[in-house]
Amino acid sequence: MLALLFGVQHIYAQGVGRSRLMTFEWILLKYSPHPGYGCGVLYVHQVAKYRVEKVVVGKYAGDEIVVDHPACDEDVFKNVPVGSRVRITVRVWRKYLSITDYPGIREPEEIPKIFYAAEDDPRVIRAGK
Repeated sequence: MLALLFGVQHIYAQGVGRSRLMTFEWILLKYSPHPGYGCGVLYVHQVAKYRVEKVVVGKYAGDEIVVDHPACDEDVFKNVPVGSRVRITVRVWRKYLSITDYPGIREPEEIPKIFYAAEDDPRVIRAGK
């Protein structure tokens, strides 16, 4: 019963405080693999690094961004090759309860000041090669 209760978490359950939505078009540079299990006691994420191509809604000044993708059901990137141009809406948080790291994307000692959590799976605009 306890695992069932934790398994019903919603994406917002990981963010703390106020948030806002932003929408971007990005080029997928790298992503972490799916761990091979769904959410239960732990909230599963995949983390990805993107190159910012276009800010559709909101403001962002950087060239690259790291996004946490809730991945309770399956591999978020199974149909999204590296190099693809994708559109994603993210929820921006100052505090996030689940920090996922992966070499070359977010190192274990990195604790971001701002978290970008995907609201949905990446929508491919142009597939990479």
